[in-house]
Amino acid sequence: MSERTGAAFGFTVGPVMPAAQDGPAGDRERYREMLEDCRYGQSLGFGSVWLLEHHFTDYYPSPSPLLFLSHVAAACPGLGLGTAVIVLPWYEPVRFAEELAMLSIMTDAELHIGLGRGVARIEYAARAIDMAHSRDLFREHYEIADGLLRGAPFRYEGTHATIPRQVTLRPGPARERIHFYGACNNPGTAERMAEMGLGLLCTSASPLPQNADSIGAWKAVTAVRGGRADANIPLWVHCFIADDEAQAKEEAIACLAEFFRAVVAHYETHANPWKDVPTYERNVQQMERMEAMADPANLPPFLEHQLVGTPEQVARQVRRYREIGVTQFAINTAQPGRAAESRRGSMERFAREVMPLV
Repeated sequence: MSERTGAAFGFTVGPVMPAAQDGPAGDRERYREMLEDCRYGQSLGFGSVWLLEHHFTDYYPSPSPLLFLSHVAAACPGLGLGTAVIVLPWYEPVRFAEELAMLSIMTDAELHIGLGRGVARIEYAARAIDMAHSRDLFREHYEIADGLLRGAPFRYEGTHATIPRQVTLRPGPARERIHFYGACNNPGTAERMAEMGLGLLCTSASPLPQNADSIGAWKAVTAVRGGRADANIPLWVHCFIADDEAQAKEEAIACLAEFFRAVVAHYETHANPWKDVPTYERNVQQMERMEAMADPANLPPFLEHQLVGTPEQVARQVRRYREIGVTQFAINTAQPGRAAESRRGSMERFAREVMPLV
């Protein structure tokens, strides 16, 4: 939570900024800039930092979010730590629970752990994991992590994962500060997350009305299960702030076209790797939309669901999202190729000009 405003506002960092050297040669500089952005965001009054997980390409190459966040915990005491998202099917679940337990006692901050099942073929193929099993792997690995992190003796018998004898995590986790969310882009997924007892993490890749439907679906199932329908609901959203709307949109279109070109390359959308994979039918349509948005001409409708414009316009958009149930914002100013002056400028204007308005 932001001490300055009492509202929940965070920011995203990623190793995608320009560096003196291209590719892996510049990664050390990119990671240094990420940490500088964490310190800068905290100084502005943001309450949390959020990190993505991706592997092998130039698209947010941050393969170990918990490792980076443990470093942030030491460098920025008190800053909330978030993931958007950790791809749970790729993890050995006992090890994941142990590392999260360690992180929870190495910081006094809240841990907002967004979880997903992953979409990129290259990331699955490198691990020799069948994408067709991703939904079951996601469920079983979450059940194991959640069970272990309750701190009591635990064993598990699943189709893909098993703990054959009772074990208890050491160190004991600070479970009250670990908050799990399942990534969602449609109401059906939201219902499944609620059935698993997971919180909801929305993204602006889906239009605002679709996020409203997802939140409604999640709350309905959560209420039936006796859970807290008023729980925290974060949103990961792109942010561009300028003196006038035209200037903000111009910058957003240039940066987001580059962002979607990186999406297309990383997810290999041209090959449609999901066409014959069960449970990925919706991803085919979603990735077709993202491929289209690599063309700047197709981006204006997408901007209507982001935080783009003057501070007053961005504040109005924040209010629209709050009206549908969003309670926490992870603003993304870390698009591929976006200069430090630009991303930090929007971070500062959001903190100094938007937060007081909302």
